[in-house]
Amino acid sequence: MVVEDCHHRCVTWNDVIRQRGAPPGGEAAHPTHPVAAAHADNRTNLLVAEYNAIRGVMAQKSSASHALVGAYLTVVGVILGFVVANRADPRLLLAVPVLAAISGITILRRRRDRDAANSYIRDVLRPVAVECAGDDRVFRWDDFYAQQKGSRSLLYEFGLQLVFPLSGFVCLFVTLPLLASVGEWLAWLTGLGFLVALISAYVHQNRTHLARTVSGARALALDVARRLRGRGRSGRLS
Repeated sequence: MVVEDCHHRCVTWNDVIRQRGAPPGGEAAHPTHPVAAAHADNRTNLLVAEYNAIRGVMAQKSSASHALVGAYLTVVGVILGFVVANRADPRLLLAVPVLAAISGITILRRRRDRDAANSYIRDVLRPVAVECAGDDRVFRWDDFYAQQKGSRSLLYEFGLQLVFPLSGFVCLFVTLPLLASVGEWLAWLTGLGFLVALISAYVHQNRTHLARTVSGARALALDVARRLRGRGRSGRLS
């Protein structure tokens, strides 16, 4: 998720009118009746204000998610520093899986909020904007961004989510031989349960993308197998 500058995406009614131009016959774009014109202006102003407010909340959530990742990595680095440099008890690493799960689920929830906001803009606000402007090219940022973002964006999001479960499972693996009491085993199992919850939430939220990835990998594997069989037959014939 990348922090987007809301000021570059804010749309005003005057900008829409200037881009659209006056209709044939030299008539004004706004209704000529004063009451109707005021009603149209109020409607579009409220529409744009709601759009900008939603974009502002989305930008704040995106910034908070990136700050959370930085804070998590800082805390993990401090714990590793105590364990490695200060020779502290390695079982301090049992706190990492719980922190990883809480941080990862928080980011997933903010991503879900972002997707809900995008759907609201696309399905609720955009039809009203098209009706007001008489042009279906308004509020198209989400569709445009979805078409432009490539595999690098998907890899970035995947890597961002991989940080949490990977670090948590590494700490569980390292501390497993050191467990000596019932309390330590309970802490270890608690961390494992939190990580399982994180992975379940990630799979549930990304099931569409994961199914598409699995289908693509399967098709690629079948294609490679066909080519290998074709080369084997060609070699036997020659």
